[in-house]
Amino acid sequence: MLTIIVINLPLAMSCSSSPVSYHRLEPKHAAIYRVVRLCALSASPAQFSSTFEREITFDAQTWTNRLSNVDAATFIASKHDIEYLEEYAAKQVDEWARWNEPSQFVMEGRELDGVVTVLRSFEDPKDAFLVSFWVNPGVRRRGIGTRLVEEAIGWARGHDLDGQPFTRVVLDVLKDNVAARSVYERCGFEEQGDSPEDAKEARYNCIF
Repeated sequence: MLTIIVINLPLAMSCSSSPVSYHRLEPKHAAIYRVVRLCALSASPAQFSSTFEREITFDAQTWTNRLSNVDAATFIASKHDIEYLEEYAAKQVDEWARWNEPSQFVMEGRELDGVVTVLRSFEDPKDAFLVSFWVNPGVRRRGIGTRLVEEAIGWARGHDLDGQPFTRVVLDVLKDNVAARSVYERCGFEEQGDSPEDAKEARYNCIF
């Protein structure tokens, strides 16, 4: 495991050449999840149906609840191991709670490279639904998005709660989001036509 020698520095000031690590978040990581999610909503607002203005109002329990769903998994990519992120979050959580400007989260999230969530679909319990996929604009085209999606697929393929395994992963993506569509196709997703939820989006699936 790489030893980070700048543990006393803010994320935005640390070394940018470290290799990327991938972590599944647990409920205890709610503060980390909040930062990366608000960073994503700030840096790439057109990518999401939700908004920074909506989610900045969520209380701490809401973020914890999102990570407590036993039928879901959230993965992040970072230049730091999870122990570093846990220690840094413990020091910063009160400060983060006072922030209300998108630029604050964009700056803090410069070394939180991406995030994705996969959860049991409300449409069909045999489907896993991939949502909230985002890669930091500063590190795109480096394979980080592909690895995050692979982590989500791997979890879905192995998840079997109460004898209800998933048979495929499904997602909706804006038709003009060419970069994301390219990632999904490299990971084995195939386009199925328009999303039933929004004609501006395409529906993809990946069958196991």
